[in-house]
Amino acid sequence: MAAPYAITPTDRSGAIVISATLFMSWMVLVGLIRVYMRVAINGPAGMDDVAAWVGGIIGVIQVGMIMDSVSHGLGKTHPEDAASAMKALYTADLLFLAGHCAAKMSICLLLKRLGRAQAYLRLCVVLLGVIALWGIVSTLATAMRCNPSHPWEFDQCNFFVTGWRAITAFDVITEAFLVGLSIRLVWGIQMHRSQKAAVVFAFGIRILIIILILLRQSYLNRLASHNAFLDLSSILVVTEILLHCSLMAATVPCLKPFVIAFNTGWGQGTHKDGSHYLRTGTSGGTQSLTQSQSHLKSADDEATILAADADLASWEAEEREAALVIHETREWNVRTEYIEMEDVGRQRGG
Repeated sequence: MAAPYAITPTDRSGAIVISATLFMSWMVLVGLIRVYMRVAINGPAGMDDVAAWVGGIIGVIQVGMIMDSVSHGLGKTHPEDAASAMKALYTADLLFLAGHCAAKMSICLLLKRLGRAQAYLRLCVVLLGVIALWGIVSTLATAMRCNPSHPWEFDQCNFFVTGWRAITAFDVITEAFLVGLSIRLVWGIQMHRSQKAAVVFAFGIRILIIILILLRQSYLNRLASHNAFLDLSSILVVTEILLHCSLMAATVPCLKPFVIAFNTGWGQGTHKDGSHYLRTGTSGGTQSLTQSQSHLKSADDEATILAADADLASWEAEEREAALVIHETREWNVRTEYIEMEDVGRQRGG
């Protein structure tokens, strides 16, 4: 008996199924890790978490539609039921845009929650609106492409390629702005370069998403109508990788508390205290936090900003939450002027 899904020159359904189910499984695992973090480590959940979880649910449903399309013959040279396969693929395309947009909004909301400068917050709000508008316009354009009565058909439909080019262009632009906002977040903050690099790297991983977006569009540009069903398999493989990697990348900046919660501290001079690990100084005792002129506000568990008059106990509690510490130092100069006043009567008498 032949396998239900195979990878042959005339049947690539197996590649679609493997990529969809494998990356969806990883995405679900990362989403559950985020749920655990907000419940047990550093809750409560914010709007960025809600957006990521909604995107994950959409991603799971999208894989279900892909599996339905493959079951009708998508990925083969001659599908058994081409109409049903294309209807399911049409729905999957709409869900792909919705899930990808949710991942973008999650990152933008997280960046907004970490910042305090008014100009930076305005940039976040503007970019959030642009991403939402991109998602709505792209979804509506894809939903009403070509023949309104049969929008799932793309034969003799120029929009299927040219329309996706426009969607891809704005997709790349918004991704680039997300990376730029992460650089703007730490640009004016006084902290070690290694810590700045860690923040930028956590958000800058979306550069890989840009590469996947461009790779997907390159496959779309080579779509041939005479062998469209087989050519769609390569597009779908990259689409599944793109969608689920985009959702996972939205959680990467939040993973540090989860990783450090399971850190044994082996060889780093740490001792265990319950489920957390406290760092001790090399000369014995706990490292102290000196009073300084830092004026910092609590932003989030991913980037905690310490107050100037925070005592040691509160600082250790925040350190146990494994937060990335961002220090912003401000200096004030007090200048005093003394003016010597002479008695008016004395001046007249002289």
